[in-house]
Amino acid sequence: MKYIAECKRDQEGMATLAVVASIALITLLIVLGVSRRAVNDIQQTQAKITTEQSLSRAWAALDCAIAKIKHDGIHLSKDDVAAGIAQLSPCQHIAGSQLWLDPWQNSDRGMWHLYATHAQQQVGVTLAKATGARRSSFVTSGSAAFYGGNTWRPAKGKKREDGLYECHSIVAGGDVMIRPRTPDESQSESEGENSSNKFTVHLGEGEECAPEYKTEVHYGEVADSRDETGARLKKDVQTNVENMDLFKEYFGVPRAQWKTVREQFERQGGFVVNTQDDPSLCYETLLDAVASIKHRESANAKVWVDGPCDLSREGLEALPSEPPILLVVQDGIVALRGAIKPFKGAVYQFNTDKLNAREFAEQWGIIISESGEMSCSHNDSNIQVLCQLITSTVTNPEQARRVPFWFDGSFEPEGAFITDVPSGHSVVYGSFKPTYSGEILQKSFAGLRQWRPVGNSYHDIKPPHGEG
Repeated sequence: MKYIAECKRDQEGMATLAVVASIALITLLIVLGVSRRAVNDIQQTQAKITTEQSLSRAWAALDCAIAKIKHDGIHLSKDDVAAGIAQLSPCQHIAGSQLWLDPWQNSDRGMWHLYATHAQQQVGVTLAKATGARRSSFVTSGSAAFYGGNTWRPAKGKKREDGLYECHSIVAGGDVMIRPRTPDESQSESEGENSSNKFTVHLGEGEECAPEYKTEVHYGEVADSRDETGARLKKDVQTNVENMDLFKEYFGVPRAQWKTVREQFERQGGFVVNTQDDPSLCYETLLDAVASIKHRESANAKVWVDGPCDLSREGLEALPSEPPILLVVQDGIVALRGAIKPFKGAVYQFNTDKLNAREFAEQWGIIISESGEMSCSHNDSNIQVLCQLITSTVTNPEQARRVPFWFDGSFEPEGAFITDVPSGHSVVYGSFKPTYSGEILQKSFAGLRQWRPVGNSYHDIKPPHGEG
């Protein structure tokens, strides 16, 4: 019996030992499991840190490249991608990252993909050129007044189901007034709606603007966006358009960066002339620029005028129909007395911080007394005559001093006419017949529209954690 009791005690001890051992084993397994998860967590955390570090390094190179493009511009060609990368050399290998450029395939706008890589991480952005979004015969960031009867060829917008087009004639940041009868003309009773002297728009043979997109102002009528006569202005005339950043739309950079565009202008062989002392140099330089095209390969003739521009020919030869011309007038009036037909290309007039629109009065030779009376004094005979026309037509001194250009005669540009003087008041007095041509507009700005990152195209590519 004593033996049996001892056996029972031994069995109970072994059972207790087995239970304790099982508990210890389970505890050990739990500890090992927790440790393994802890190790995995540490590895994943390390992978995340490595990934974020690589992304940060890639972003550093990409941000540098974008800043350089915005400041200096970049020339891109599908035939020489390496030349594009070379222009970004100061940013290459920043933080150990690599920069790459690839042209988009099948892109109508010819966009490019700029990206930076570090380890297996990649960040990128899409580059695109300015599009010149304002498709219209005449574009101004200020107000405008048109005297005389003319037929314009507008830009074709959307083609409707009925075959008619939504046309675009005038886009203005301010008010627009159209008056076919000039102030010095008298209207006979027989003249009126049947007179051929009227303002209208026409696309050409076989194509028509929809009635609600076709402004027509007859002789003796006035269409003014400031009063009830504004009802005569149809949808092809847009007035008081907000947020017009024309320089950025046409060149791809804010107006404050105009020096970047001018530097590229000169690098591409454009003519730059200061006309502060002699406005007639403007037309002469146009002739020189066109003549130079015969001796070098270029898609257009480019002239950048710093100061007033007198386009009056004064017996000089007429401009040829080819090549397209880009005339940029910086901080200066544009004057024409006489006729220019054709002018194939684009005129872009703008002011910088150096010249307030109110200061155009001095370039016209307008003198305004303390009582508000206006007189003229200018040593350029053409501008002197135009000054007298301005002061006799624009009787408001505040408005007269802000006139950026005045035409008296015939000017028929084919391409586009853009006046980027936000507080300016453009006045056309005579035969002004702009014809919009998107093709000529593109050729005129060839090589000058800056590449810029598309705002919503920034992206990063992250591989799964643990693979970085």
